[in-house]
Amino acid sequence: MKLLSTTIILSSFLNCALAQSLRRSLMGQQYNYQVVGDPETSNIKRNKPAGYSITFTNHWTEKNHPYNYPSKDPHWSDFVYASHSRNYKMWRGRGIASKGIENIAEEGVTKDLVGEINSEIKGETVLDQVMGAWIRKATEGATSSPKEDLCVDKSHPFVSGIGMIAPSPDWFSGVYKLRLFDRETRFWYQKIEVNVYAWDAGTEGGNDYSFNNDPKNENILPFKAGSTEDAVFVSVDKDNNNLQVLPVGTLTFELQESSKCG
Repeated sequence: MKLLSTTIILSSFLNCALAQSLRRSLMGQQYNYQVVGDPETSNIKRNKPAGYSITFTNHWTEKNHPYNYPSKDPHWSDFVYASHSRNYKMWRGRGIASKGIENIAEEGVTKDLVGEINSEIKGETVLDQVMGAWIRKATEGATSSPKEDLCVDKSHPFVSGIGMIAPSPDWFSGVYKLRLFDRETRFWYQKIEVNVYAWDAGTEGGNDYSFNNDPKNENILPFKAGSTEDAVFVSVDKDNNNLQVLPVGTLTFELQESSKCG
């Protein structure tokens, strides 16, 4: 989906100021997430199964993302999370959306994605999945948390998740392949927080917060700062007058003593 191609650059490069502030926090060259502070490491080794609570905190607001912010019913769909091995890809930057990702990104419908995950559980690339309730009104600080912890183990130490930004053509946020253990110590994180950003699923056209646009078949791409503030998700950093794309939410994962996860 091409969004205001004269004003939005959906490319592999951030503007210089944003790149300098985020480069160390990004996963390789992917505009996936930004770690907040220093993750806390637990005293539980990675070879022991564990459970994590998940909290999504909303930052998608008119103040943070002023361009054409919807005046009617800004909200989030239900959220879907899965713990998995390296071999599972719920979604990824520059990938092609599955039917499940398409349906949640366009309509907030989770059924097909849950079905896809269940198939992966049978194939043992996914260990567990949980769902967080929708956010009825996208005010600053509004939260969504699954009622159950998400189980992880040595073979499934990564988490991916997604929720629809609504209303929108096919825009969403979440995280893919976030590692929940310290690479050096091999202990599970006690707590890790990441800022997450807006993505275009590439399945429907449209350059505004609207439904029922022409179908597309393009790659999943992030929204990034281009050359103008008149672009979706772009705002002006008033301290230095640079354009920026602020996170639409924060995901917090906290280690829990969970009987479910054994």
